[in-house]
Amino acid sequence: MSVANYFTRNPTHKRHLWLISLSYPLSPLWGAGLIMVTGNVHMAWAPIILFYIITPLLDTLLGEDKHDILGQMESEAQLSAFYKYMVHALLPVIYLTWLGGAWFAASYDLPVSSLIALGVAHGWGLAFAINSGHEVGHKTDKLSKYMALLMLAPSFYGHFRIEHNSGHHSDVATPHDSATARFGESYWAFIMREYPGAWSRAWRLEGKRASRKGYSKFSPKNEVIMSLIIQILLYSIVIIWLGAAVLPYLFIAWLVSSMALSSQNYIAHYGLLRERRADGKYLPCQPHHSWNCNLLITNLTSYNLARHSDHHAHPARHYQHLRQFNAVPHLPFGYMVMFNIAYFPPLFRKIMDPLVLKNVGGYMTKILTKDMVKAAH
Repeated sequence: MSVANYFTRNPTHKRHLWLISLSYPLSPLWGAGLIMVTGNVHMAWAPIILFYIITPLLDTLLGEDKHDILGQMESEAQLSAFYKYMVHALLPVIYLTWLGGAWFAASYDLPVSSLIALGVAHGWGLAFAINSGHEVGHKTDKLSKYMALLMLAPSFYGHFRIEHNSGHHSDVATPHDSATARFGESYWAFIMREYPGAWSRAWRLEGKRASRKGYSKFSPKNEVIMSLIIQILLYSIVIIWLGAAVLPYLFIAWLVSSMALSSQNYIAHYGLLRERRADGKYLPCQPHHSWNCNLLITNLTSYNLARHSDHHAHPARHYQHLRQFNAVPHLPFGYMVMFNIAYFPPLFRKIMDPLVLKNVGGYMTKILTKDMVKAAH
């Protein structure tokens, strides 16, 4: 019996596959552990090999989730609280990985190359933290809100929850969205616009909420202010604990995690544009306004994030219920391969631009371009 058929015939077993999403963020610790066991400082590169080589290979070998293993619905009696606590359980994993890396970086005399490898690996650990903060942050209860802020704090990205939910999901695939890449825009140009745009939009949204509620926009009730307080306290505690030696590690991990989020935003909506109604307003976001990916490993390591079409069409839908849509734009490769391709703009455009044009039948007026953005502003 194939793996796919096993999980298809045993629906109560398939949910345990999600333990991969929970355990995968621990993999940056492999580098430090292997160095301690072997004494070989080059072992710091082991997690990098996992992320950039082994994961894409597994994505290619296992291919698509053709049997929809990850999308099969179970009865409410079978669902239980497993899926919810699968994401919540990532909070201690996030801090174990990040703080473990910080202690190792400050305690061991590593060459620059190994320190960089350690920071990059743990930056990807924080990228998974942002993804889990994204999943939890879409829930409306107070516990989920504060869990999301704590998950996002090591990446200094606490503003993401309000910016993503109320900003990106509202403006996605329009000229007004800083997190939607324009057709022909390079990844490097995108991140220089998207990162400050996220801060600006979060501050603007929280300023408006403060005005409606009748309190100062500089109040701790402002979620941007609240997240900054949490993040500054957290970083201060780590620096006081480990000293200035930990600063390079903290900086590299923060930078890589921020770039990872921008990479996902870049490939997820590149060149896509929502249609306008007769009154000039944009139609609600539909599945075809996101680039989808149905590769099994990509989705297992990201809580189904790559089923982005369903996520944007139905933001409140839990990760285990996200469905695969066939008649939507599909990325040609898994996320890690696409991230690597995005770093080389000519290669990315050679692969993606024809797909964007094919998606709209060659009509440039149906593509989000830089000129269209200029006209809108």
